Amino acid sequence: MKPIDLNHTIVNIVYYTQPLCPVSWRMQQHWHEFTTKFSELINVRFCLVTSDTTSRSPTGSGREPSNIRACQAVKAVSLQSQRAANLYLNALRKAALVEGRDISLSRVLVDLAREISREHHGILDLQKFGTDFDSPATRRALQKDALKIRTNKIDSCPTITFTVNGYGFKATGFHSFQQLAAMLKKALTPTFPAANDLRSRV
Repeated sequence: MKPIDLNHTIVNIVYYTQPLCPVSWRMQQHWHEFTTKFSELINVRFCLVTSDTTSRSPTGSGREPSNIRACQAVKAVSLQSQRAANLYLNALRKAALVEGRDISLSRVLVDLAREISREHHGILDLQKFGTDFDSPATRRALQKDALKIRTNKIDSCPTITFTVNGYGFKATGFHSFQQLAAMLKKALTPTFPAANDLRSRV
């Protein structure tokens, strides 16, 4: 393993989640504070879970008809920018888990994109969103996420991975800002990885 230069080290973080994950929604304020405060030390990307084997519908049915289309919409927005994708994913969660809206419906997905476009001028191009929604690029992005989930054996949602120089560890479930900061500190510690950490493929 290469030595870690604390002045130039960037920790790669992958957040495995999905729009209907209630734990991710409860963790949102902590996650926002963490990614904002440590933005210069981390490189963050979302990996969207589209299979109902890693999380269950809030209704308890074990089936998530809105999950795949909602994930597809997030990936379409991510082709514009990560910031736009973050805003859109948060809007999806609020719509589904707080307001009880059906995010499997195209009109709801478009309405949410329109709201973000109106409230955050220049962040989300509504016409491009419509063009990208069912584009090959969006489908490839979802396929890439599915492969990453299988490769790294992600079996619960949310899961967050931290990697430096090809070595990493993962954490599942709810984490507060303090816990996230502690995990970042662990990743930046020169003695990382510890003996029980696994070689990461993330």
